[in-house]
Amino acid sequence: MGRVVAAKREARTDHVRAIELTSAVSSVPHARHVVADDLKHSGLPASVIENALIVVTELVTNAILHAQPIRSGDLPPAVGLKWTVVDDRIMINVTDGGGPERPQLRQPGSADDDGRGLSIVDAVALEWGVDSEPGRVSVHALVGPWNPSP
Repeated sequence: MGRVVAAKREARTDHVRAIELTSAVSSVPHARHVVADDLKHSGLPASVIENALIVVTELVTNAILHAQPIRSGDLPPAVGLKWTVVDDRIMINVTDGGGPERPQLRQPGSADDDGRGLSIVDAVALEWGVDSEPGRVSVHALVGPWNPSP
């Protein structure tokens, strides 16, 4: 029997769900599957769930590839993922140990292999932002139905 390397702990309350992920690329599909399983019976529109999964994929990938994991005492290093459903919206928050630069939108060239993650988040999220404190950086994004202006 194989061992699970992507998830360390999983916690669930009535309103907020959270998992801690190892800082391995294999954690990205695991995070996406956990969130998808959680949201499939939420009653949210399929487009909102799909956009949330895109945001989870991009933010977790960025945390793993471009930042240090969170270090806390004797616990293994981790990346935190939290999502909260409020009405018809989902707030997604990914926390890591910070990287050499603050997360920001980039303008990659057409031949560049990376640099598009936050542009994708910016395109599908209603809003997003970055919060930081020493040793921790959190990127949050709010996903919900689009209500075009009349």
